[in-house]
Amino acid sequence: MSHNLCALPKEQQERVEVEKAAAYAVWKERNGHLASAESEASQHKGELGSYFLEQVGKYKRG
Repeated sequence: MSHNLCALPKEQQERVEVEKAAAYAVWKERNGHLASAESEASQHKGELGSYFLEQVGKYKRG
């Protein structure tokens, strides 16, 4: 199954990118490349920052 991310509205594209960043931050934390995945939340503005933290929590649990 494939999805064309370019076909999504801009807001959804941004959320996909934030989710990817959260997954990568958790990976970096687990592999000793980052002290805390939450420390990267400041790279995302406003609502996307909260969404990033939500996704970090999801990936840490999962």
